[in-house]
Amino acid sequence: MPQIASGRGQMTAPALAATVVLCVFLAGCTGISAPAPLIAESDPTVTPSPSPAPVTLQTPVPERCAGGRLRVGDLATVGDEWGGGVQSAIEIARAWRPDAQLVTMQVGCAPLEAAFRWQGTFYSRTAQSFFFSDTGMSEPAEIDPASVPALTLDEVDFRELHLALARAGYGEDAELNPATGATVRLNAATDPFGPPGTPQGLLYHVAVVDQGNVQDLFVSSPGWTIHSYQNRD
Repeated sequence: MPQIASGRGQMTAPALAATVVLCVFLAGCTGISAPAPLIAESDPTVTPSPSPAPVTLQTPVPERCAGGRLRVGDLATVGDEWGGGVQSAIEIARAWRPDAQLVTMQVGCAPLEAAFRWQGTFYSRTAQSFFFSDTGMSEPAEIDPASVPALTLDEVDFRELHLALARAGYGEDAELNPATGATVRLNAATDPFGPPGTPQGLLYHVAVVDQGNVQDLFVSSPGWTIHSYQNRD
């Protein structure tokens, strides 16, 4: 018997595809999904605030030769710079004569700047002359070379000179005579220096200006005793 096709009972291809998609969607919606893992709550992280930087108290560097004047307080700094200052003078003198020996060192203030002026007096046996390192000038000397005492560099200590003057009551701002500055040399029998009765050996000289008066002070080392023409017996 021949089959009669019925348009109502037959499903077209597009309709069939849509039905399949719908079934898959419904199955996914109604399916049982695995529970989401639980994540333990943690306390909020507190970011520490940066600690304030420590306050550094800096000691001001003392000004050398304030106002172009050498003062008692400068002598400690002279002690700190002694090595470099004396070496520069020695190099100048050795360029003049290789056998030049330091006899006297006078420290003052350099003109127009806050710096020390190292004025070394040297003696050369071969040249039979004195040499001045700050000016480059030389001066003939008709003397016995053995009578010229050479300065012992490693015994010089301007810091101790500063302390000796402080113990004697001289303040940091006490001015020194600019014509003489601070001088160190040897007091020897062949070349005396200082008031009578001053011990032989290393001797410092400063002229302190006090209310218009000038006090010549000679400080002997290693005893650090102050001698003066004014307080002689």
